[in-house]
Amino acid sequence: MKRYGLVLSSALSSALLLVTTSALAEVTLTMPSNSELVLVNGVDANGREKLSLNNGLNQIAFRYLGRYQQQGSQNQFQSDVIVIKFDESDAQLYLSMPRVRSNSAANKFNQSPEVTLEDQNSNAVAFELGMLIKKGLQLGRDYEVEMAAYNVTDQKASLNIKPATISTPQTAIPVATAVSVSAATATKQSKKSEQINVGQMLDFWYQQADEETRKAFKKRIEDK
Repeated sequence: MKRYGLVLSSALSSALLLVTTSALAEVTLTMPSNSELVLVNGVDANGREKLSLNNGLNQIAFRYLGRYQQQGSQNQFQSDVIVIKFDESDAQLYLSMPRVRSNSAANKFNQSPEVTLEDQNSNAVAFELGMLIKKGLQLGRDYEVEMAAYNVTDQKASLNIKPATISTPQTAIPVATAVSVSAATATKQSKKSEQINVGQMLDFWYQQADEETRKAFKKRIEDK
């Protein structure tokens, strides 16, 4: 009976260890009350709930959202979209931003956002910070499209995604022919990569344009 109790105790301890390890095998990110989510790893998000993320590289887009009183009037401040990128595993992370309490503080924050990222032990966590900015009218923005375009650039907190090249099966061919075919293939692949970049940027700028500019763009294509 005593031996059975020891076996049962060992089994329970192993199960508890497995559950604990499983629970820690992820990254959690707690957002502050003065924030609003925009994208989580390139996918639309909202609110400011606690996030459960996979271990490794993560990219979060959000903005400061809050109110302050100045000269007897209530003001709401919504910052430009902030992008952060970090690479962590099995950690509980906490993001924080200072309170904005005046027009000048709001302008200063938009120019240079103050963002802090710490782990469960209050240790600073390394991250990159960038801005997803669109000039002009902000209504009807497609943040997923904007982020996809942003992530093929070399801007801060970008994922620096490079267009994929398509490989073709190799066949035995004469050496002289191989040289010319290799050069031609390289040229085609280069042009294909360029076209992918062009297509992505066209999609991006089309989304940024107003209705009149879109109509003019369509007319130019139809007239070709």
